[in-house]
Amino acid sequence: MYNERMATEVIPKLTYEEFRQLPEDGKRYELIHGEVHLTPSATTKHQCVLQNLSSSLGPFVIKNGLGEVWTAPLDVRLSPDTAVQPDLIFISNSRAKIIKENYIDGAPDLVVEILSPSTAAHDRATKLALYAKAGVPEVWLLDPHAKTVEVLKLQGKKYVLDAALAGDQKLTSSQFPGWELPLTDLFDFRGRF
Repeated sequence: MYNERMATEVIPKLTYEEFRQLPEDGKRYELIHGEVHLTPSATTKHQCVLQNLSSSLGPFVIKNGLGEVWTAPLDVRLSPDTAVQPDLIFISNSRAKIIKENYIDGAPDLVVEILSPSTAAHDRATKLALYAKAGVPEVWLLDPHAKTVEVLKLQGKKYVLDAALAGDQKLTSSQFPGWELPLTDLFDFRGRF
């Protein structure tokens, strides 16, 4: 009788410190509950929306001394075994201590995810749950294809829809009094797409 055993590759779960030791290969990775996930490269449409948002919000935040705006790639360590790379984050002055030399150590005041067909399910299901558990008070989901924005606010341990924006509406937030960005400017692809 021949007893054939199946070989199984066991990949150990990593801590964030172990994850930081992985060699740089130019790709974007996230660590979720100890497991390494490859994040696809951003599209030009995605990058255009990110640029439009950061070039409006960043200067406003600096001018008004509200805190700091950061864009990916930058690790946001939410727990000892979880680090993600939101597309844009805001950290208020009162929480500036979470800004470390190589990463953000804790929940930002705002996280922005720009949805794409390849990441939308991951952003909505997996990452929203991580943000809620970590206590991120506000999340914006930007959809460049539908040209919509969902503003989510944390209530208890889950997010509720605070605003669903489309068309000629303007993106605003109580975190940035006096700032607004028309969706026509946010989703201005300069006639390219």
